[in-house]
Amino acid sequence: MTTNPPRRQFTRLRRRLTANQRRQLARDASLHLVKLQQRLPANARIGIYYDGFGELPTQPLLDWCQRLNYQAYLPVVGSLGNDDKRLRFVPIYHSKLLNVPTRIHSLGMPQNHSRKLLWARELDVIICPLVAVDREGNRMGMGGGFYDTTLGKAYRSGAKKPLRVGWCYDFQVVDKLESQPWDVPLDGLITPSELRWFDNNAQINTSAKTPSADEKSSSADTVDTYLQTLGNDDAREMLYYSQEQNFSSDELSSVINEARLNELLAQSDEFLNSLGDEIEGFEDDSDEDYY
Repeated sequence: MTTNPPRRQFTRLRRRLTANQRRQLARDASLHLVKLQQRLPANARIGIYYDGFGELPTQPLLDWCQRLNYQAYLPVVGSLGNDDKRLRFVPIYHSKLLNVPTRIHSLGMPQNHSRKLLWARELDVIICPLVAVDREGNRMGMGGGFYDTTLGKAYRSGAKKPLRVGWCYDFQVVDKLESQPWDVPLDGLITPSELRWFDNNAQINTSAKTPSADEKSSSADTVDTYLQTLGNDDAREMLYYSQEQNFSSDELSSVINEARLNELLAQSDEFLNSLGDEIEGFEDDSDEDYY
């Protein structure tokens, strides 16, 4: 039986990267976008997201869209009410994500709001955030179920769009993740080292039952309630990074790409010391997100 690793170990590793390291790795990943371009129509519509919590930066995705005259979109949560988990997408009219006017959603992520909202089925590609992904394209998010809910109908019907493409660091790729009947796998994955495609439409389980309300619920359903009581971004981010169990070095080494882990651990004492206080601040708090 496969047991998924705790999400916290991946979010910790993401946070240990410097801003310069993140930018360089994102540039490396962007070199593989030419292979994605080969599957897209002219004037494609591309869903991306804000990288607010140490993820592989997504500004290179927006730069790529603008160079090729693709229209980029950002996800909006709860456009039809707080109980609706289907994402809709708003067009980006700025050259920099930092310049897009936003407000903080109660789940902690910035959102832009517009009347020009599209459904996922109207996009050609959705670049999906993730915490971990396995070599078959199974994706682990943060437990909120927003992307699975948004993409589930198109996936089960065998629709060819939108393509579901992951965007992450190499150390977020593991051998195997446990999946549920309602999970939606990726079609492709872009990391700094490669773009890989998965053959998941051929693996659709049409006999899988539709999950009940209890099965689809997650701890993220209650996050909205207590995030509303937080008064600032620091508190919101601390909550984001704190709801997972502690992990041992054995657990870490069993799931993380060993070469990448060794590279991270070999960072200079000065770098580690500069982050020591920040990392310790998240050791004993909690971790959920919207994806």
